[in-house]
Amino acid sequence: DDDDNEELEVGEDDDDVTFRSICSYSHRNPSTSLTFDTLALALQYDVSHYGFDLLSHLVSSTDEDGFFEGTIVLVNKCRQFVKDKEDENVDAMELGKELNGFLKNHQVNDDGDVSYYKPVMEDDAMLMCIDEIQELKSKNEKESQDGSSLNKTDEIMETATVDSETVNKLQAQISQLEEKMTRAKAFIASLANDDDDDNMSDNSCSEEEDKTSKKTKKKKSPDNDSYYFNSYSNTGIHETMLRDTIRTAAYEEAILSNADSLFRGKTVLDIGCGTGVLSLFCAKAGAKKVIAVDNSDILYEAKQIVKLNGFEHVVTCVRGKIETLIEKNGLPLSDGETVDIIVSEWMGYGLFFETMLPSVMAARDAIMTPVTGSMFPNVSKIFIEGGNDEERLNYWDNVHSLNMAPMKARMVAELTKDASVEVVGDKNIVTNRVKVVEHDLNNCKDKELDFEAPFELHLRDDVSSDGDVVEVHQLVVSFDIDFSVRDTNVVSFSTGCQSTPTHWKQTVMWFDPMHNCPSLNKRTGDFMKGTFRMKRGAVNHRDIDMAVIWETGRIGEDGSWVRTMDGVLKRSLIA
Repeated sequence: DDDDNEELEVGEDDDDVTFRSICSYSHRNPSTSLTFDTLALALQYDVSHYGFDLLSHLVSSTDEDGFFEGTIVLVNKCRQFVKDKEDENVDAMELGKELNGFLKNHQVNDDGDVSYYKPVMEDDAMLMCIDEIQELKSKNEKESQDGSSLNKTDEIMETATVDSETVNKLQAQISQLEEKMTRAKAFIASLANDDDDDNMSDNSCSEEEDKTSKKTKKKKSPDNDSYYFNSYSNTGIHETMLRDTIRTAAYEEAILSNADSLFRGKTVLDIGCGTGVLSLFCAKAGAKKVIAVDNSDILYEAKQIVKLNGFEHVVTCVRGKIETLIEKNGLPLSDGETVDIIVSEWMGYGLFFETMLPSVMAARDAIMTPVTGSMFPNVSKIFIEGGNDEERLNYWDNVHSLNMAPMKARMVAELTKDASVEVVGDKNIVTNRVKVVEHDLNNCKDKELDFEAPFELHLRDDVSSDGDVVEVHQLVVSFDIDFSVRDTNVVSFSTGCQSTPTHWKQTVMWFDPMHNCPSLNKRTGDFMKGTFRMKRGAVNHRDIDMAVIWETGRIGEDGSWVRTMDGVLKRSLIA
């Protein structure tokens, strides 16, 4: 049918993505031209064989307004120059020299640049990866500012080789580049299609054909992975995590107090290493090798931090998605070599927000030493408890002697739209805290991360109210983490309302306090029971969808359940 055909067409262009260098590409005989698996290798080939460094001619990577268009113009100017010189059989180094001179005399924003918005080379992969070009340019600028690198052109021309560190880094980026290439091609194609369909439609096309065409268009899926990894490029998120002393101190104690029993002489994999703090703890604990993996550009700073603290001989920083690095042999592990410990701070709001744990588990199943290897931490638990925030709700009844009840209704509408992340004080908790699920992280399966479990919530003994009835305005979700590998010093921390707040705070699901809000009669022994369900988001797998089927009541004199209220509570925690 039509949908099946469309699926085939969408997938046809995703394979065999290759890059062509500026100087080595033959416009007369494209099939004879060299191809490169990554953008970085194509650019580097021009440097080593032609003395031409495209990055050196680009505007600053921080010029957000000018970089994108300027790069398009520059790449096409270079392509056109090489194309015009093709019949002259110019020596390789001479070609590079002439191209350098041409660009110095024809800078971006010259009159006539508009003609260079049209690609000179068909399906030019460089034009589809401008974000990667900007990233490489930014890296060069940082290295230059730090005085940590020599002139790249002279260095490569002298050695005509690529150092092993660069090769490993490029290999680790292959999948990321390919994924962005696919997205860029799809985006550019969609622009062309939209332009053709909406602005330059053939007048002879019938109305029925136009309707059919629009009907068969598919809505693009959001790129949730790129958003997720890019969010960890921001300094603020790392400062927040490091300043969370409950979190960071627990990891530090768990690692350093188990130096002899767990880490000394071992190989450790740190997934989502961020600034590298956990990797450095492992190095201080005596690990012989630590592999620090992250897929955001914070890894550049992590590498500097490792060197600054004198552990570059132990810790190796590798950028990429862990699944891809394993598949492409992008980790510094020899054939058959495994890791003894996988350390990771993968927890998100409500424990599973961001859905990082499946990636850590994929590494566990692929390269962790069987039997003796361990995840660290190795146990996680999710809890729920009931809260009452009457003070917050009643505030609008008397604001400086004014009744602002409409604001209460507005606030309730906002609170009941989605789950929220906030600190809930123990003074607002009215029920016991009950565990709904526990995962043995060394053995659990991916499918077990989506779960449902029964629960019972009973009023706390210390709860007081104006009458016998206590309203439950919220279900509060929190988690505990255990570092409890056998024969080691056990360390744990909690994100519950009874503990010192962490940057995870608590995840709150509000009932509607103005309509069908659960209430428990303390005098008659009422309690709430039901089923709690948590699973990955239907639209974005990094979100969390939660649902609670609940009822309140009591045990009657004859031992039967006497229900007083019931309902269904559905909330999502979204980015």
